[in-house]
Amino acid sequence: MAGQGMDAVPREILRAAYERKPIYLLKIPLHYGLWAGLAWVLYATQHHRFAIPIGIVVAFTIANLIRGLGAAGHDAVHGNLSRSKTISYWLALLCWSPSGFPVTLYANYHLHHHKITNTYPDVDNVVVTDYTKNPTLAKIFLFCVYTFAYPMYFLGQMMKFYMSRLTLGQQVRTHLETLGYFSLVGLAAWKMPFQVWFFCFALPFIFGAILASVTSMIEHFEMPATDDDAYSSRTYGTKSDFLNFLWNNVTYHNEHHKYPGIPFYNLKSFHHAAYPHYDERVKAECYGSVLGPTFMLWGRILKLDVDKLEEKYRDLDKQKEREKMLAVQGIQPGAA
Repeated sequence: MAGQGMDAVPREILRAAYERKPIYLLKIPLHYGLWAGLAWVLYATQHHRFAIPIGIVVAFTIANLIRGLGAAGHDAVHGNLSRSKTISYWLALLCWSPSGFPVTLYANYHLHHHKITNTYPDVDNVVVTDYTKNPTLAKIFLFCVYTFAYPMYFLGQMMKFYMSRLTLGQQVRTHLETLGYFSLVGLAAWKMPFQVWFFCFALPFIFGAILASVTSMIEHFEMPATDDDAYSSRTYGTKSDFLNFLWNNVTYHNEHHKYPGIPFYNLKSFHHAAYPHYDERVKAECYGSVLGPTFMLWGRILKLDVDKLEEKYRDLDKQKEREKMLAVQGIQPGAA
């Protein structure tokens, strides 16, 4: 019998979900190996008459592999891949760096995001009326953020609000991580033929921005701030087996927020075992596809009521709320 949220999930299902299976860490060299293999394809076909369409397909595939590596890096930030903080850091650095964003800064933000999900100061809660109250411009702004521009918005928020949360040592490490990755990309640009480099690094970065924007919209757009994380986000793409293989189950986002200590490789099996025990409100935010909720939420953007959104935060002292929430410590890595 279903209880509230996910609280009726039997303990044996949860115990199985938390079980660590180090064999799945082989997904990391597998993803890098597939990336290297696709780079070889670019070299082998650079003079082919279909080189450009081949390059586009390869670049899109690489973007999806990077998405999967990011999911593994995200899990390392949570301490789900190793109990060692040192190993967790190096795994996170290895897997998250291809996103082009420093993992030290990301870790500070993301663990904090779990504590303040969907509240006013949460970066993933894009309060468009802070930027414009014009209904047309607000819709265009949101559509851009949630189609291709989320990484630019995200970077701005990180620099404005989260760099100051880091210690001096963490700030130095953040800059070194950024310099290190882009130095490698620059070295690749110097050594590779431009066409190969473009389809191996530049175009996947653009495709990756689109993937990050759309999935960020699906995960949290118009979801409520709540004390029960069973209701804070959406799960999607549950019938997209191949996509979840590439993305390392990042689509099971609701399960991750409710139980952030479940490793990525157990999220899919946990979802299917636990789903009958979810209440109807949770089930309503689980989607079999990725495109379905994408078009649904783009539709909501087109129907955005700016006055209603403004009313939601009218009596809130936004500055004090942000200061209060930024002072809150994020969840601890390895939190169940």
